[in-house]
Amino acid sequence: MIKYALQIVCSSLSDIQRAARAGADCFELAGCWTTGGVTPSPGQIRAAIASTELPLDVVIRPREGHLVYSAAERKVIIEDAAWCIEQGASRVTVGGLDSELHFDFKLLDAVLAEVPAHRISVGRALDCSKNPDRVIRELASRNIAAVGTSAGQSTAVKGLEKLREWAGDSELKGLELYAAGNLLPQGVGHLWDAGLRYFKASARKSGGMAHEIRWFEGEIYIVDARRVERLANQLDKLYHSETNPAQP
Repeated sequence: MIKYALQIVCSSLSDIQRAARAGADCFELAGCWTTGGVTPSPGQIRAAIASTELPLDVVIRPREGHLVYSAAERKVIIEDAAWCIEQGASRVTVGGLDSELHFDFKLLDAVLAEVPAHRISVGRALDCSKNPDRVIRELASRNIAAVGTSAGQSTAVKGLEKLREWAGDSELKGLELYAAGNLLPQGVGHLWDAGLRYFKASARKSGGMAHEIRWFEGEIYIVDARRVERLANQLDKLYHSETNPAQP
């Protein structure tokens, strides 16, 4: 039985440092968190990889907004994904939709031609797609390493019953199923009881503004070490309770 994995979505080196000190097991690096995450800059990616020995995934998303990508954007996704793996990223997180809002397997297969399946994670495009049940089974058949999902719901807890079903499905056993979406300590126990052992969280708080900016929003949102620590402590308690049950 695996212990568990707590992945924290980070946007800066200081996010990674705070999350690591607070008990994160791995990271997902995403620029512009307030828009759902986009591909970070090359300098940011290189610096993040060099800053930690823990596994670090990189989000590959060429812009903010919807997940239906043009031919030019698809080319960028494929090239960025391959480049990040060359730089030493543990995995890349990809995903998109076609014009009918089905999961874009043509895009995924194009990435797979450049990046090994065990180095690929699929993000929330799964939740945005039609028929997530069919999609997740096709992802498993392609030997994709992991998915971050709330089973098509707005939060992981709201998707609990479907996540429970997926966690218990023998066809999906090779897939790391990360419960994602407003992950809070009080909900982790329900997800754990449902069989989930992988968890993804943003754990953010306002970092305030160093000064007021006239032309655009100046507030930043940083990883909150206390939130990460509470999640890590809760998972540790659940793990030890399961492996060392109280004697009668």
